[in-house]
Amino acid sequence: MKSNVRQSINEKKRLIRARKILDFTKNFILIVLGAYLISLSINMFLLPHKMTTGGASGIATILYYLSNIPMGITILAINLPLFVIAIVKLGKKFVIKTIFSTVLLSVFLELFKYDQVIQTTQIDLLMSCIFGGIISGIGLSLTFKAGASSGGSDLLANIIYKLTKIQSLSKVLMGIEIVIISGVIICFKDINLGLYSIIALFISTKVIDVIFDGIYNTKVATIITKKGDQIVESILSELGRGATITNSIGAHSGEENTTITCVITRNQIASLKQTIRDNDNRAMMYITNANEAIGKGFKSID
Repeated sequence: MKSNVRQSINEKKRLIRARKILDFTKNFILIVLGAYLISLSINMFLLPHKMTTGGASGIATILYYLSNIPMGITILAINLPLFVIAIVKLGKKFVIKTIFSTVLLSVFLELFKYDQVIQTTQIDLLMSCIFGGIISGIGLSLTFKAGASSGGSDLLANIIYKLTKIQSLSKVLMGIEIVIISGVIICFKDINLGLYSIIALFISTKVIDVIFDGIYNTKVATIITKKGDQIVESILSELGRGATITNSIGAHSGEENTTITCVITRNQIASLKQTIRDNDNRAMMYITNANEAIGKGFKSID
């Protein structure tokens, strides 16, 4: 009996160890690939046209053209003091991954120069803006998925968010990016660069949203009806989705109702509406967005 228990414990330890190794390997690959894609977007599309999506790379772009300082060195110099503060305020695990990501980005920026392969300045300004934003967004998404950051403005925004009473992290980040892009306009005396940089930043942000939320956002449907049994049965059989049932009372009418909550995909909305029409055309339904659905029938928790 004791031998079986000991064997079971050892087996669980091996599984946990294997899972940690797998997670480490996955995060390592994501960070490396993410750093490379960010460097690709900068070196091939953004930097040749003096554009930026903000952050430390924006300051590095300005210094690169004004003083010929390598971008990789500038990015490291900007992030070093942030790393010290972040270790205390944001936790060692996150900061260690971020340091690795930032160092890789700096190395890749200096290692991969595409102007020797293709004349990057001949790439159309609008195309550079679009593809620079897309590739940057993919690279940042992979880095974020690994539980890291590329350093720069998002790291600074997290520190400011922790140290102050500001309630919105996104507003802090947006404020930093606006200041940096404004600096690009002032230094290069070209408002078009700032406008294109804003477009690149917007595209990059939207790409991150799509990768994290998915192209097909899940929806949460809430139905208030007097025919809960029929509607739930249709949801289970026709849509193949589960549902949560709650007894409720209308504040205005004082009548008892059934409130049904179910999570569906976007392409199931029409079918759900038809189900409601067929069973209770007087029911009330409202649908809200869910950024992510994890569990049976949706994305695995792994």
